[in-house]
Amino acid sequence: MSRRKRRPAGAPGTAGGAERGGASGPIGGGGERAGRRGPGGGQAPGGRAAAGRTPTGRGSGAPDAGRASWRRLAVDVGVLIAVFAVTAAIAELAGAANLGVALGVGQVAFAIALVVVLLRG
Repeated sequence: MSRRKRRPAGAPGTAGGAERGGASGPIGGGGERAGRRGPGGGQAPGGRAAAGRTPTGRGSGAPDAGRASWRRLAVDVGVLIAVFAVTAAIAELAGAANLGVALGVGQVAFAIALVVVLLRG
């Protein structure tokens, strides 16, 4: 325990003081920032309370719209992994000096495929 006296909450120089922007009441009990929340009670715009929106932020009413975006993501990741594996295997079979060189070639092919996937979407 330290020998210094404790200052009362809200006194100058304490974490709860007004000059540091701390809340003067209980933890998380409002303070200056409580008035900045909108009518949603602190809900982030476009958060889970937004009805009829998909994870992409588009308001399509189709129930499978979310599944389609996850399916496309899975296909894109699968293509990237396949490009890396196939390119590294071809480099190894073509006579790369060692496995590190073959994996480096696969990494370059992966980066090129990633750019293609990102620009396509």
